[in-house]
Amino acid sequence: MKTTPFALPKWIFLSLVMLLITPHISFAMSSNTKANIDDKQVEEKLQQYTWYDGNQKRSVWVNPSLMAEFNMPTEGTTAVKSSSTSNVKTQMPFVRFIKIKTDASTLQTERKIQGKSQLSPVLHNVASTTGTKRALPGNVIVQMQRDWSQEKIENWFKKHNLTAIKPLTFAPNAFLIQSKAGLESLNLANKLYETGDVVLASPNWWQERVKR
Repeated sequence: MKTTPFALPKWIFLSLVMLLITPHISFAMSSNTKANIDDKQVEEKLQQYTWYDGNQKRSVWVNPSLMAEFNMPTEGTTAVKSSSTSNVKTQMPFVRFIKIKTDASTLQTERKIQGKSQLSPVLHNVASTTGTKRALPGNVIVQMQRDWSQEKIENWFKKHNLTAIKPLTFAPNAFLIQSKAGLESLNLANKLYETGDVVLASPNWWQERVKR
């Protein structure tokens, strides 16, 4: 006698399939939701700073989980000693990004890391860690009043305890002023601009090149 294979009713088959795949769908949705919440929480923690772009005041936001390291020592002798850091990515030959604990303040991390490298927080033009990266490798760009004499400029440098590295050619009486890397250069630029003596005082920014 020829037997007929047993076939499940269609509605029972579909119910079994849904029973099997539903946990996986729920897990994927839960993971995506958690990731979105984590990203939002990180962005809510971003600390805001301002700087002067000419006479325009602009804002930047600190990425709490990245630092930029400039002018690195030779391979294997990085200045970063903390166990809470790990190499993330080499963007260009003279800068790399270092992941740090999100619960560590940027200034505390800067003070803990010692060595020959120049370190800066990573900042963004928007209040999001997905924005274009920029950082502060050190030094400040300053333009004095056009009618200032060389003697007056030198006296002003002495008054503010500044060292001019070199003159700049983009405008008359423009100079690159020495400062440390990181937020110290941003704070110095703001302080100099707010004296009212200069036409321009801006940090010497490094900015990520965005492919078009």
